[in-house]
Amino acid sequence: MDSNRLSSEGNNTPAFVRPFLHALNRMQADEVLRPTQYLERARILMVDRLGLAGSMPHALFARGIVGVMADHTHYFDGFALMLRMKQGISVALRVNQEQTTRIVLEGVSSILNMDDRDVNQRGLKGLLAHVIASVGLSEGRQYDISVVGGIPTGLGAAFHAAFTVALVKALHSAHDVESEKSLVRDQATEALVNWYGHRFSPAYVIGVMEEFSSPFLLVDTSTLESLPIEVTGKTRPGWGIVEWTRDWEPGFVASASRMKWTHTALKDLKGRGFPKLTSLRDLEHRDLEKAMDSLPRRSRNVVKHLVLENRNVQKLVVAIKKADWQFFGALMMISQASKNADWSTTDQIHSRVTQETESASMDGIFGAVQSGEGGCMVVLGQPFSIPSFLDNVREKVSGHTKEEIETFIV
Repeated sequence: MDSNRLSSEGNNTPAFVRPFLHALNRMQADEVLRPTQYLERARILMVDRLGLAGSMPHALFARGIVGVMADHTHYFDGFALMLRMKQGISVALRVNQEQTTRIVLEGVSSILNMDDRDVNQRGLKGLLAHVIASVGLSEGRQYDISVVGGIPTGLGAAFHAAFTVALVKALHSAHDVESEKSLVRDQATEALVNWYGHRFSPAYVIGVMEEFSSPFLLVDTSTLESLPIEVTGKTRPGWGIVEWTRDWEPGFVASASRMKWTHTALKDLKGRGFPKLTSLRDLEHRDLEKAMDSLPRRSRNVVKHLVLENRNVQKLVVAIKKADWQFFGALMMISQASKNADWSTTDQIHSRVTQETESASMDGIFGAVQSGEGGCMVVLGQPFSIPSFLDNVREKVSGHTKEEIETFIV
C-alpha cells in the first residue's frame, strides 16, 4: 500500500468518512508540478530527445488560467473573469543548425518538424510559426523546442495563450531581449490573432501574464487593465475540469461564423435606433429590451447572449465578494443555457455534463459552464465534492462519446 495515500478500505472506516478520504486521495493523485519542476522537465526532455548539440536551452514557464466567463470578449471589448490554475506550461528553446525547427512534446513519441510554410496550418506548428514571425528575431534561424505542460488542450484559447506567452518569453531570452510586459502581451496577441484569423481576446494573454495570488482576475479588454479579486471568508470552493475533445479545427471554423454574426448584429443595431453605438459593450441594460424588439430574428440571440454574458461578469464579482458560491454557480448554469440556446457552441456531451451537474446540486456541486468554446467545461462545488463528481461524470458520460473523457482538479 502506498504510504502517502490515505486508505478508505476496511470495515474500520465510518461510511461518512469514506467520501472525504476518496477526495483526499484524488487530490494527492492530481498534485501538480511546481514551476521549477516544469522548467527542469522541459530541459531534460529536449536533451533526451534532441541531444546535447547546440546552445543551452532557455526555459520559460507560464501559469494556466481558465476563462470562467470570458469567451464573449473574443467578439467585442468587454469584461472577463479568469480563474487561476495550479497547472502551467513550460517551453524550452535553443537555436539549432538544422534546416527546420524541431519540436518535441512530453508524452508524444514523434518529433515534429516545421518551417515558415507552416504558418498556414491550424495546428500547433502553425501557431508556433506565427509566434516566431510576430517576435521577428529569427532571421532565418531554426530552433529546437520542447514543451511540457499540464493545461488541458481542450480549454482552447486558455491553452493557446499560455503556450504563446511562454514561447514569446523563451524567444526573447534566447536573443537577449528584455521581456517587457507590454511587448510580450502585444506580440503574443498579434500571433494569436494572425493564427485564429480574427480577433482574439487579450483577456487570456493578460490572465496568463499577470502575477496574482488570488483565485480570480477581472480583465477589462477595452483598457487592458486587470484587477485581482480576493475571496472573502474561510470557505473556498473547489474547481474541476471535464475535457473530451482536443480538436481545434471545428472551433476555428465556428468562431469565424460567430464573428460575422456579431458584426451583423452591431450593424443591425446601428440601423435600428442606435446609430451612435460602436460596440455591444456600450448597449445599456435598460435599452436591451428595446434593442431586442427592433432587431431582426437573425441578430436577437447574438445580442442577448453577448450583452448578458458581459453583464453577468459583474454579478460573478459580487458573488465572489459575498462568498455566495451557490449564486456564482447559478450564473454559470445561466451562461451554459445561453451558450446552448443562443450561441451554438455546445453538443450532447455538454448537455449530459450539465444534467449531471443539476443532479448533483444536493451533493455540493454548484454549477458548470463551457470554457474555450470547445469540448471542455469547468465545474464549481464544495472542495470535497469535486473529486467524486468528476469520477462519476467520466463514468456516466464516457458511454456517449468516442472521445476519451479526462478530468482535472484545478
